[in-house]
Amino acid sequence: MSDEARPHEWPHHVLELRIHGIKNTPPTEMLGREQSELRQTQGDENGGFWWAPAQDEPERDPDDAPGTIDPAVPPPDVRTEAYSWGRLARYGSGPLLFIGQLFVQLAWLLLAPFGLANSAYWTRRIPTQRPGGEWDAGVGGASLRIFALGLTLLYVCALGSVSLDLGVQCVTGTACTALPEAVTGFFANAPLSWRGPQLSLLSLVPIAGVLLLYLVSRRARARYEAAIFDAADRMGGRGVRRTGRLRPLASEGFWRTARVGSPTERLHLAATFLLVALLLAWDRMFAGAAACVKLQTFVSGECLGAAFGSRDALALSGGILAAAGLIVTIVLVGVFAETTTPGDAGDASVDEFLRDRLRSTGTVTAWVLLVSVLVYLYVGASLWFGGEYDAPPSGAFLGLATAPSIILGVLLAICVSALGWRRGVPHWLSIALMTGAGLAFLAGVAQNPPTQDAAPGALRLPLFAVAAVLTLAQLIVVWRWPHSARGRRAGPPGRFRAEGWAGMGPGVIMLLSLGAAMILSTLLVLGVQGWLVSGSTPCGCATPPHAVLRPPIVYHNFGDVLPFIAIALGLVGVGVAAAVLRWVPLLTTPRTRDGRRPLLEQVDAYRDGRIAASTTADRLALKILRARRLAALVHRGEPILGILAGLLAAGFVVALAVSYSVVFRSIDALVGPALAVIAAGILAVVVENALTAKERPISIMWDLMCFLPRAGHPFGPPCYAERVVPELRDRVTDWLTHDLEPPEGLTLAERLRWRDEQEEAALGEERPFRVVLSAHSLGAVLAVSTLFTLRPDDAQRLRNVALLTYGSQLRVYFGRFFPELFGPDALGTLGSRRPLLGKADPWFTQVERDQDGDPVVIGASGASDPSLVELLTQPDGSVAWINLWRRTDYLGFPVNSYRLEDRRPDDIDRGADEFGPPRYLVKVATHPDYQSAPQYRVALLDLIARLETPAPPGTPSRRS
Repeated sequence: MSDEARPHEWPHHVLELRIHGIKNTPPTEMLGREQSELRQTQGDENGGFWWAPAQDEPERDPDDAPGTIDPAVPPPDVRTEAYSWGRLARYGSGPLLFIGQLFVQLAWLLLAPFGLANSAYWTRRIPTQRPGGEWDAGVGGASLRIFALGLTLLYVCALGSVSLDLGVQCVTGTACTALPEAVTGFFANAPLSWRGPQLSLLSLVPIAGVLLLYLVSRRARARYEAAIFDAADRMGGRGVRRTGRLRPLASEGFWRTARVGSPTERLHLAATFLLVALLLAWDRMFAGAAACVKLQTFVSGECLGAAFGSRDALALSGGILAAAGLIVTIVLVGVFAETTTPGDAGDASVDEFLRDRLRSTGTVTAWVLLVSVLVYLYVGASLWFGGEYDAPPSGAFLGLATAPSIILGVLLAICVSALGWRRGVPHWLSIALMTGAGLAFLAGVAQNPPTQDAAPGALRLPLFAVAAVLTLAQLIVVWRWPHSARGRRAGPPGRFRAEGWAGMGPGVIMLLSLGAAMILSTLLVLGVQGWLVSGSTPCGCATPPHAVLRPPIVYHNFGDVLPFIAIALGLVGVGVAAAVLRWVPLLTTPRTRDGRRPLLEQVDAYRDGRIAASTTADRLALKILRARRLAALVHRGEPILGILAGLLAAGFVVALAVSYSVVFRSIDALVGPALAVIAAGILAVVVENALTAKERPISIMWDLMCFLPRAGHPFGPPCYAERVVPELRDRVTDWLTHDLEPPEGLTLAERLRWRDEQEEAALGEERPFRVVLSAHSLGAVLAVSTLFTLRPDDAQRLRNVALLTYGSQLRVYFGRFFPELFGPDALGTLGSRRPLLGKADPWFTQVERDQDGDPVVIGASGASDPSLVELLTQPDGSVAWINLWRRTDYLGFPVNSYRLEDRRPDDIDRGADEFGPPRYLVKVATHPDYQSAPQYRVALLDLIARLETPAPPGTPSRRS
């Protein structure tokens, strides 16, 4: 911080620190000032703290009504700062030409499934942590890392389908009428006219594609993580000694320890080289055997005989090495995800153990990557110098005939198994059931007819039936296990009502991740295929019937299914919208304090268990009621995403089960344009970002996915909170202690120790300075995360710091999706039931229960440290946390209860005006404009008063 902006030079003892949400509100709007009036006191071009040094009241808008609250005018004795973090979550391609930006934007889009995989990691049941910094991953951590590796391999198959499968068909056939003559001419001369050298050269494409994704992700991380300096090292406080089991957000190193770092990155790269090598060797080993082209005839004697009778010992040995290496890599990914620190290790031994393990894993993975590259070069050289060999009649690449289908099937089985991770289903039981179901399903697919006119095998339907029964058994076990005797010992079955998708969140998010990966892969493969056959033949005649470009069948089938998934989801959305929008309901509203005008059509409770319809003819009241109705309509994201996950799972099964279908072939002409529309929409978003902004596609999605640290996929987008939370913590402690100077004569180590001691004292004891974290929307999640790192060494309560949230999703989204991080046990608030899909008020059941004082049962985490409410409870019993919300907010909710405010000291939720800042035209306030509401100023002053309430005589400030 510059000397001219040091806080002790201003006569303020309260710091109001405003943190924006997902819409990236600029500092000028947060502070109500022009850019020329603002000064950045700390930070860089991507984020930092802003302040308006001028204390004079700015000129008021002439359209403002008297009494309008201006966010630019802080209360007396309050210094208002804005913290801007939006560009951290929106880092783009940098100073590249448009073409370079376009490709980087496409790469960012391909990273989206990896970001969802990271989110799925945190939806699992995260155990409380031991002090010392070692991380306990909990159930499903290893399986999720293997799932993430599978996503990488799925992309390898998609890129390989374009270069190896479609590519080799193009350079050896006549189907690719749009392929430039320069490309066909390049492959027309020996040795590139031979199949082996062609495949060796084209195999560089999937490897280069994965390396591009790795570099894009790593470049963005290095861009801002290097600017954090030592702020993250202070998380939890150096020298702080905590005991007992800690909540994850309060554990040491949560925001500075990489759970998937360079070792995991090397394993993903190694798996890429090994899979490509295996596919190349596969094509060479099974060359010339027509039976090996399809899974249905792969297990025949002709096909297997061709492999074991192959005279190409180099390709055979290379294939064996690649397969063995790939298995070892998968095992290592799972092993490195587990915790191995001795339970009785002290802090020093834990630190030493972590350093030794990091060095050992780094060495092992480096050798694995080196060996995998050598195996790939060995196989590639064997194809290049091994001479020409027979290709299958279709010219297709044999290695990809079944690999994408097998990988997709395995990943789908992991997703279904993950449905039971939170609900307590034994991991071994899910693995056994899904392994049996997968093998039966694979055997059933092998019974499909090898040609359109052939008959299926006699065992096809029985095998599919066995797979269906085992899958159904897994789903029944998932649903009923919490009600079993063993499940009840872990907690009451009703606790899953307060969790997203009834505790099946990991499986649902993983299905969405897999769906995103398959959608992008399918559009890539089918899009390239469509382009390659879009030209005309040199003679102007029709393409010969036998010259057909065939992609791997799983992409063709999923492409046929995808439009029906979109139609089904659209019908659900239209049906819900039609049911909700056909009338104007009277939804319950919170009470407001000191508003400019009372809420229109205020409803305290639902009478007789039903929602009444409005009969008002007042135009202004109808405008408000319709805004409430529209906000309630978009609150149904959780059930809609659950339906989408189910539709995707069904689509995967159909795409895998069908080989030749008259129905699919009859709709190809209709599916093509539908897929073109979907692809054009995605590409338009990418091009728009490349042309107009250096941001990632669908920026809000990235804000949500990139909040938590990378822990599932190493190529996932970087976590901006790893910089935001340390910076916020540092700013809070600096303000509380800025009047203190260390004694003279201290060494650097002594000065650091002295600073840590003063920070701990300032957090747990009364000080002349206060901080109010004022957080909007997603900023509330950042503020809560910061508060958990501010817990004093041994103090039960956090003094001198308060929290003001508005437009928050803490209870219904983050609390339900990430229970161990932001759930009711962690925050100390009441749990929330799921939203109802077809009700006019999706929170009808929750409103009724809150009004009746019937809270949803929640599970106890066993943490020994305080919840957020306990942390913010002041000595007089008041809670230094106030949340503002309104019914017209499409993203804002109460954080504790829909119960009407009764002005108790522990009440958190309050209502805010539903009218925006008064202008000539009436504006309905929705998600923004909370700081302009009069309730904001009242809440801020109330929080300051609570912090300044002295402790009763004899009240200890620290726990004994």
